[in-house]
Amino acid sequence: MTCRTAVHRSTRHAAGAAVIAKPARRRRRAGLGWLVGTVAALGVGLIGLGAARAAPGEDPAQRVVDAALHDTLQVFGGQAALSREEATVRLRGLLDHYVDLPRVGRDSLGAHWRRASSEQQAAFLAVFERFLCVGYSGSAMRVGALRFGPTAVVDRDASVTVVRTDAQLSDGSAQPVLFMVGRSNDGSYRITDVVAAAISMSRLFSADFVAVLHNNGGQFDALIDALTNKLATANATP
Repeated sequence: MTCRTAVHRSTRHAAGAAVIAKPARRRRRAGLGWLVGTVAALGVGLIGLGAARAAPGEDPAQRVVDAALHDTLQVFGGQAALSREEATVRLRGLLDHYVDLPRVGRDSLGAHWRRASSEQQAAFLAVFERFLCVGYSGSAMRVGALRFGPTAVVDRDASVTVVRTDAQLSDGSAQPVLFMVGRSNDGSYRITDVVAAAISMSRLFSADFVAVLHNNGGQFDALIDALTNKLATANATP
């Protein structure tokens, strides 16, 4: 199965129901928690160094993924227990440096993004990024149960390079994981999507957010309010 087939198949799995509102979707999101932890793979000690750059002769997209996986295990796979607040701060640093968050947010909304005002777009991205950090910090702390095999570039086009690895789960089973890596506006390579269990993170978000918009007559502010409320609930959870 090619990586593009995996992405298309993930759309069929994700289409239909909103995670923000439905328990079944929340269970699916919980299953992807470890996935988002691996996407955001940069330790506090590396914050401020910027996105990884490739050495001569090495693929820059693959290097970003290799660094991401290594540093995630270094930060979240140690013995020292982190508080939820500490994990959230670290995860935010990782996301800021290795994931193209504005692109993920824009892509998750499609045409709805273009119809929103600049103020609404900015408000959505702000709460979306906070929601990712708070919502997945607990999952990132459990990433130490994973081990990853070697990475390899498995597909490439003009805008995206696809890097594959296999995640070895705690029960001994293996799960292929595909990282989509593209060029950001500043020229650095950043992760733009992850596919695991044939489910695309960005397409999952898209199904969630579009469902909320449809249920609220397309009102963009309703989506911002829903994410804000979800963030407040996550912050209140120990």
